[in-house]
Amino acid sequence: MKVRKVGATLVVTLTQAVLQQIAFSEGDRVLVEAVPPRRIIISKEESKVPNTRRIELEIQALEARQRAIESDIEYKIFQHNKSMPVDEGMNDESVAELILHGLNHERDTVAASIAQKRLELFELQGA
Repeated sequence: MKVRKVGATLVVTLTQAVLQQIAFSEGDRVLVEAVPPRRIIISKEESKVPNTRRIELEIQALEARQRAIESDIEYKIFQHNKSMPVDEGMNDESVAELILHGLNHERDTVAASIAQKRLELFELQGA
């Protein structure tokens, strides 16, 4: 394939072999992404709402964050209960309690974000 100039624009012609694999048609919308220094990615734009996949990934990221917070809570409770403070302040009852309340609050905030994202996804899917 070669790049040619049409007016002030550069044009790449796609062969039939490429078109058969991707099923592009005249008038289809495409996304073009530069991947420097030598690549370009051309993707067929989905007819469905493309935001749904992004929201699904955001939900997965938030769920992973929620699991990490739960793990941190368990870790801090363990070190406090076993009188084996590793993190600063965990040997002081009041400080340990404050730290754990903060983690619980952070976990609940993430849970609320997950619920909000699920609602956005529901609305986008029209279900």
